Amino acid sequence: MSKNLYQFRIGGQNKVSADTSKAPGKISAVKAEPRILTVGMHLTKTRGGITTLIAEILKSPLKNEFEFVYIESQAEDFGGFRKLLLAMQAVFKFIRICLFTRIDTVYVHLGSNASLYRESVFIFLAKIFRKKVVAHFHAGDIDNYYPFQSRIGRQYIRAAIRASDIIIAVSNESARQLREITDAPHIAVVPNAIDVSAFNHSPEKRCDDGAVRLLFVGAVGKLKGERDLLKALAILRVDKSNLKVSLLGYGAENLQSYCEQLKIENYIEFAGAVSMDERIGYFHAADIFVLPTYAEAMPMSVIEAMAAGLPVISTTVGGIPEMIADGTDGFLIAPGDVNALAEKISFLIENENVRLEVGKRARKKAVEQMDFRQYADKLRVHLLNHHK
Repeated sequence: MSKNLYQFRIGGQNKVSADTSKAPGKISAVKAEPRILTVGMHLTKTRGGITTLIAEILKSPLKNEFEFVYIESQAEDFGGFRKLLLAMQAVFKFIRICLFTRIDTVYVHLGSNASLYRESVFIFLAKIFRKKVVAHFHAGDIDNYYPFQSRIGRQYIRAAIRASDIIIAVSNESARQLREITDAPHIAVVPNAIDVSAFNHSPEKRCDDGAVRLLFVGAVGKLKGERDLLKALAILRVDKSNLKVSLLGYGAENLQSYCEQLKIENYIEFAGAVSMDERIGYFHAADIFVLPTYAEAMPMSVIEAMAAGLPVISTTVGGIPEMIADGTDGFLIAPGDVNALAEKISFLIENENVRLEVGKRARKKAVEQMDFRQYADKLRVHLLNHHK
């Protein structure tokens, strides 16, 4: 049975694995609603916000209105050869399904740089088969790499954007960046969201051992600003005896030697990559969330922190200022400003009432503006308006 193609259909079944190599023309025996051929990241071998969002889409009530056929085309955990093999398999499956199966819309999830090049292939293939294309652009740093591409590379990226019937950007800033490189008028903004109910928790009922818990979530080495956080911790002007810091994310364990150099390793937990259930537990136990990132579109971890009722300290990049009102439901600093980061952390450690009040406002905003039910309604409109 194929491990990198899934089908989500109506008719009482939430998830059905499909082996199209045996019966390419019979993915479903049931006359479905609009069938959406979706291409994106491996759901278990790739970490990060894009994977989290795709998983939410596929299990959401949208599955009762659309028949999703999902092809996994890339996986972070694979080596170079396996990545190439997975991508080639995805292309062949895509072509086979388009040839032998009714497909109403092709829905492609795009990341940044290499992912943008790789996933754009499916946009061009879809147009060859005369399919409508919804391209979901998750990255927020296209202005960091697009100017440095070759002339052919820039033409390729622009052509993929123009070929799509609609581009979904995750923030107004991301949409602005896309409009700067192409005159395509078909760009819509659908901000990221999560199932807010999964993070229900009372801030007043966090761990009662007297410690202040600070949480960082992000893949190390992906411009998340983890070293800025560690430098800020080294210069904090507070008593660190009651401070506990958890670093979550792929590669976090590699920061231990750097923490030893800064002499801050005694109160830091290097949790590394954890399951979603464990991750939610860390959010519930934390008092402060910090993401001093250098490049983002609409980070899922910030939404999760706000849903958990945490005061967030982050940076003025990408769509983050669209999420956080500085000083009201979170705090914003310039990326790389380690001293300002240390000051904000110190302030929140020393002022519990402020932590709780800012966290309550953040939770309120997440419930009212970032819940997946509102997100599904917006996405539904674009999928319905662009099915063949």
